[in-house]
Amino acid sequence: MDNHYLEIKNYINAISLDQPQEYYEYDHFPFIVKFLDTLTPKQQDDFVEEVFTWDDHELHFVADCLNFTEYELQGKYESSYVFCECFAKIDNAEYLEYLYHDLAIQVMQRKFFKNGLVLSIDGIVNNLYLLMNSLRDESSINYCLKIIAELEE
Repeated sequence: MDNHYLEIKNYINAISLDQPQEYYEYDHFPFIVKFLDTLTPKQQDDFVEEVFTWDDHELHFVADCLNFTEYELQGKYESSYVFCECFAKIDNAEYLEYLYHDLAIQVMQRKFFKNGLVLSIDGIVNNLYLLMNSLRDESSINYCLKIIAELEE
């Protein structure tokens, strides 16, 4: 693993999700964005491929950062694609619950992906079902079912 990528991974792992939300977003995301800005498009691609091997907490953080900051990756991987693929790889309902609200918007972008990017639809659908098992309110469950229906079109 590239030392810069390891540095970012370690940085993300040192972040506690128990911090107040405003501190979490406004203090940590600029660090990640500045890091991404230093990379060439090819290095961003390599970074994304490395991220896809990371654990749930790290995947969640990268997806949330890309979504919240609306950062546009410059390589072959589009930010919406990376968000969705991170969602597909996470195996923790708590992280999925935080991300699923923005999933529909990110999934809609799939029709416009360039470079032949194909989403892991099965992974996304499986994780939506995993999430629905932990949700309690009917409107949230219906929202997940709506996303599943859109994915299966």
